[in-house]
Amino acid sequence: MKTLQDPRGPIEVAAGEELAVVLPANPTTGYSWQVEADGSYLALLSQQFETSGPGVGAGGREVFQFRALQLGRTHLRFHYRRPWEGQARETRDYEVTIR
Repeated sequence: MKTLQDPRGPIEVAAGEELAVVLPANPTTGYSWQVEADGSYLALLSQQFETSGPGVGAGGREVFQFRALQLGRTHLRFHYRRPWEGQARETRDYEVTIR
């Protein structure tokens, strides 16, 4: 599996390969990453939070696992927001090439 820690550029993956995108997060603030992905190109397999340490309020990282389904180009968009608020605090876009 290809793991990308907070990627800053285009992503390349082989068809059939699994991909993990890891983003910094702290859900104790109410914020979490929400993903938009074209399910015909990338299947979301899991989304989980991993804490960076003990204690109340500890931050960590959110890990999104995908499987590349078919050849082509698509986009991943992540919004860091509170579910009850419409506006995202931050948005990250990635171009994904599946070869």
